[in-house]
Amino acid sequence: MNWKTIFRIQGFLLIVISVAMLAPLFFAIYYRGSDIFSILISILITLSVGLFLSIFLKSENKNIKTGESFLVVSLGWIFAGIFGALPFIIHGTFGSVVDCIFESISGFTTTGASILRDIEIQPKGLLFWRSMTHWLGGMGIILLTIALLPILGLSSGQLYNAEVPGPTKDRISPKIADTAKILWGIYLGMTVIETILLMFGGMSLYEALCHTFGTLATGGFSTLNKSIAGFNSLYIEIVIIIFMYLAGINFSLYFYILKGNFKDFIKNREWIFYTFVLIIATILITLNLFFSNYSDDYLNKFSELRSYKNSIWSALRAAIFQVVSITTTTGFVTKNFDVWPDFSRLLLVILMFFGGCSGSTGGGMKQIRIMIVIRNIINEIKKLKNPKTFVSLKIGPDIIPDFVIRNVMAFFALFVLTFGFVTMFLLFMGYDMITSFSASIATLGNIGPGLARVGAIENYAFFDPVSKIVLSISMLMGRLELYSIIILFYSLIKRKI
Repeated sequence: MNWKTIFRIQGFLLIVISVAMLAPLFFAIYYRGSDIFSILISILITLSVGLFLSIFLKSENKNIKTGESFLVVSLGWIFAGIFGALPFIIHGTFGSVVDCIFESISGFTTTGASILRDIEIQPKGLLFWRSMTHWLGGMGIILLTIALLPILGLSSGQLYNAEVPGPTKDRISPKIADTAKILWGIYLGMTVIETILLMFGGMSLYEALCHTFGTLATGGFSTLNKSIAGFNSLYIEIVIIIFMYLAGINFSLYFYILKGNFKDFIKNREWIFYTFVLIIATILITLNLFFSNYSDDYLNKFSELRSYKNSIWSALRAAIFQVVSITTTTGFVTKNFDVWPDFSRLLLVILMFFGGCSGSTGGGMKQIRIMIVIRNIINEIKKLKNPKTFVSLKIGPDIIPDFVIRNVMAFFALFVLTFGFVTMFLLFMGYDMITSFSASIATLGNIGPGLARVGAIENYAFFDPVSKIVLSISMLMGRLELYSIIILFYSLIKRKI
């Protein structure tokens, strides 16, 4: 095990995080907040540890093996979660150390599950850092590190394979570091565009950046207690819907557009399936809200349900935002969907499993995996009908190799088992069925809001410390797509790394 190289990369990652903390420090100074000292001390601690690890831990062997790459990535997200929590811990208004680490991990994993009961009373510097953890985690702090690893003279190929989500990885440049730079360049460009558009809608630079970070990273942290509903702006909702949708698409496809190759984008079957799912879900929920048969007493209790029945437009506006937000695993809210009809609530929960496209910033299982699972089930039915028939699994013109199918089916099983385990644990700890069920998928799928006590207008503060630790691990496993951690432990047990 090349521990020196492993921890040297962690040191370089911490340097990147410490430099990123300068942005919230600027806003803390600008708004003269009480968080200046806590952010400054956090920068010094993170930078000091980072410099120590990157300078003093040198190894002659600069190549990273497969097993070591999974360890680097897993430790990277853990280090980010712990050191990213320092501003919250030092300032003291985010609660206990467990609460602060939960909030930080939720940010970096782009989950958006929060323990804050009143967001708006928090200092703006801390809230900016809270949102910025989304932005760093969205495209991947490891991916950013990969782009800079040549400075250390280290190989980054295995790290790319361990970091990029999805069953397939589109390499758009022969060099991994160049691929990482291109992806981050596209990500940065989209950040600038959305920020400007949100400022046209009346947001300040601070608000626009925070909500852009939450949108493009499909994270969902907001600076307002009511999330996007607090702005009460159709224009802002439309801008955020568009960019949530774009963030859920494989970022490699944008490179093809920049090259003028629109055919590869339009013909991409995962993108077509992703768009189809959003359209069908939006139509179904819109109709369900409009034609819901709730009694007048129930509608009077929840005025927003009454407004849906009076206007198809109100139902469509609410449905399209929440469908895109939940499917892309962003977690922004404009309505309290926990009071919607059971059909709409159940459909939103199902969409939590789908997630974004492979290579996007979205969480969940990924659309391509859902496609492969569905096609594989259909093929198995055909084989049962006619055992002598040979049926290949195709996505568009491409034949999916057997090893990819096995990988996807195994991932599907692991995802469901992990989801079941977390749900059972929360039930064992005394929480109700709907809360446990939705909190499990909301953290494992990196979504944030769920139903019942973790619903659209609720938070995760009520969970006990042990449950928060388990949910934090669930968020990490969702972001690392299970295999990183499982392969890590398997390799450690077998002593093959």
